[in-house]
Amino acid sequence: MGTKPGVRHYFAEGLTSRGYISLLPDMLDDWRYTYLLLGGPGTGKSTLLKMLGLELLDRGYEVDFIRSARDPDSMAGLFLQARGVAMLDALEVMPLRWRAPGLAEQFVDLSAFCDQRKLEAQRQAIMANVVRQAALQELVEEILIEEYGQRRPGTVSSGPAAEARWRPGSCRHLYPACPQSGPWPQAQRALKQLQQSRITPCFLHGLTPQGWLNLSPHFLTDCDQIRLEGEECLDALNWVLQEAQQLGQVIEIILHPLNPDEIIGIVFPQRKLAIWQGDPEILADQGLPPVLGNKLIEALVAWHNERALLKAIYTESMDFARVDELRDRLLSQILRSLEE
Repeated sequence: MGTKPGVRHYFAEGLTSRGYISLLPDMLDDWRYTYLLLGGPGTGKSTLLKMLGLELLDRGYEVDFIRSARDPDSMAGLFLQARGVAMLDALEVMPLRWRAPGLAEQFVDLSAFCDQRKLEAQRQAIMANVVRQAALQELVEEILIEEYGQRRPGTVSSGPAAEARWRPGSCRHLYPACPQSGPWPQAQRALKQLQQSRITPCFLHGLTPQGWLNLSPHFLTDCDQIRLEGEECLDALNWVLQEAQQLGQVIEIILHPLNPDEIIGIVFPQRKLAIWQGDPEILADQGLPPVLGNKLIEALVAWHNERALLKAIYTESMDFARVDELRDRLLSQILRSLEE
């Protein structure tokens, strides 16, 4: 998909040296309404997301496309940040046990457009494929832990900035002490609200059998960039984040895809400013191996081949004309809700 004004691509989940990590719960505060797509691989969910997103872009809405961590060339969701509307492929994200109370949801099941007799005839093949995929994903995670589980060279693990290093759910705010009587408690609460920054993490690199898919250059197209150099980049970025938390604005932090407690960039979208570790187009600047190991490549190739086989089974059973009709209905529904 080509880059258009008002569109961004990123990953909300990642295969890392710490296992499979989802950042979706960190995004929930901005979501007002969520559509959840159900159905097997190959039922057209990624294409549906892509086409709906393009239609919304053509109508002037800004759209974030969420890529699949398991298949980076596919879409796992889309998000209209300014309107709080999201749509997710439930199969491509971790089990939705994190659903927030009060978050409106609509389930859209594409399996209704499958020829169930064809699927039933392939039942044993489907079940065996699912087992093989699970084993291969586990193998990929084990290789990542084995080969990339240590901290990357050149990072600093001590000092005040390192102590403030980001962890999921660890964003904190620093406030001066003040008397706890009279008007001071209310004044302190008011100050906290003014200083409250909204911090959202994401990944911009995805693993494929061909190597890393790097979304950073396109993500930063509209941003002025301050590029940091030197061995203490990680600590410098953490120091910036620590200080910026008190600014009361939107902050996006880009996490290292192998070591998700490390930051490789900070983006201030309202100011169109990015502070980055080195050149976003150069993988080595972010501590990423430009070439993957043979063992990891073989596991990724086998995993993607199994995914392709399963997709072919479901695709053969689909009535895509009905999926196109569904897309038109969903688009009309979304547009109506956006106009309310």
